[in-house]
Amino acid sequence: MTIPLDTLREQIASTIWAKVSAPNVPSVCQALGIQENVQEDDASDAFRSKRGYVKKRLLKRDKAALLQIAANVLTEFDSQELEETLSEMTTHAEHRVSEVTRKDVVKALNAAGHLSGERGLISLLSNVFGKNVIEGDAFNLLMPSRTLEQEITKHYVDNDDWDNEQLLIECGVLICSQTRFFKLLTELLHPMARRGKQQEELAKQINSALRRDGYEMCAVDSVSGYPIYGIVRAQLHVPGTMKNLIFASIGEKPELVFIDAINNDVEIVKNADKILIFDRPLPPSGQLLWKDLVAWWQVREGFEDEKLASSALYRWLAQAVRAANSPGEFALFRKYYERFGKQLGDKLPALIPQVYLHYDPYTKRERGDEEFLARQRMDFLLMLENRVRIVIEVDGRQHYATADPKSGAYIADPTLYAKTCLEDRRLRLLGYEVYRFGGSEFMDTNLKTSVIGPRSEAAVLDFFDKLLKKYGVI
Repeated sequence: MTIPLDTLREQIASTIWAKVSAPNVPSVCQALGIQENVQEDDASDAFRSKRGYVKKRLLKRDKAALLQIAANVLTEFDSQELEETLSEMTTHAEHRVSEVTRKDVVKALNAAGHLSGERGLISLLSNVFGKNVIEGDAFNLLMPSRTLEQEITKHYVDNDDWDNEQLLIECGVLICSQTRFFKLLTELLHPMARRGKQQEELAKQINSALRRDGYEMCAVDSVSGYPIYGIVRAQLHVPGTMKNLIFASIGEKPELVFIDAINNDVEIVKNADKILIFDRPLPPSGQLLWKDLVAWWQVREGFEDEKLASSALYRWLAQAVRAANSPGEFALFRKYYERFGKQLGDKLPALIPQVYLHYDPYTKRERGDEEFLARQRMDFLLMLENRVRIVIEVDGRQHYATADPKSGAYIADPTLYAKTCLEDRRLRLLGYEVYRFGGSEFMDTNLKTSVIGPRSEAAVLDFFDKLLKKYGVI
């Protein structure tokens, strides 16, 4: 669906027109990034036409700026129409569900019994397609006094002339925005509509069609023990929910025990002061932001001031990174937070260092040649929306070579490299995205002086800029 930029301009202007009084329009436009400063004659200009005042200034903005302004407007004012347009132009801009798939999904809904389950039918449809569409009087051009609600009552509620497929086609399911289409599916699978086997079976029926276009419905949250379904990109997420996030070791390997093996609850019994365990559930989006990590740390450490908590947490993580003695890890960590912390603010995903992917209670020395779990720790982990998990590794010589005991020189070790490849394949099959840097990319970074050279900086910033754009963070 291609949406003209003028539609976006009109909706931004209409939102401000409806929410802001004329004398305040210039200052509000300045605050929202529509104009840089307020001139003397701006007040009289806005008084003549609020909508015209805003649109005139929006004409000077390109697409990227308009999208950012729309997001700014929605942080201040509610507008379902603008929110839907912004979603269509960003979240749903590239990956579309075809009309063929929509038809197949709608056909699958015929097996759902009563469409809305335990929820009120008209209120559910009005919530998804808009009250004006369902309850307005523009449904039938030949009989303008008839509303779609009346037709639904006649053909679906009182009689069985319409099945679920026909009902939804009359509501516009094949031509509505993808935002509304996805909202319909999540509402139909909400525990307030159906639970248990009905909910599970309907999700399977929908997914059989939806997966062909690269999407699927899966549980992203729960309420009272019942799953809440959301729509995610297929094969881009790690299945299951996070149970333990153990990270940022600054010393000896921790020792842990299961205090509740059924629920997978762990407790560090040795070296607990040298490791962190994030013990909160992830937000429904599946994304772990820096602000979420800081909020947890603030409560854990008893900080009253959020900025002090943020600084203290950053210092702990930086210490864990330095303990790895890797110039590459140091450059990745430092430059990520320096650049993107300023750029993204509260939307910054947490770059988490030294995350335990596996845990073997024994050390390598204790295991000897009997190795069960390769690469127990990831260098870095990013947890993005829809349970996307990004693993970032910096490969020093220990990943592909072994030191000669006599000369100390490193010799290429094909067996060691094969283990790395094997572990990467296993991670990718589990749904993780794995990205690797070579240690030689950071030759101009000096750990002792904390100097990050231009080559290292360019490599880090180029990677994260492209990665965050790929997943819609930027």
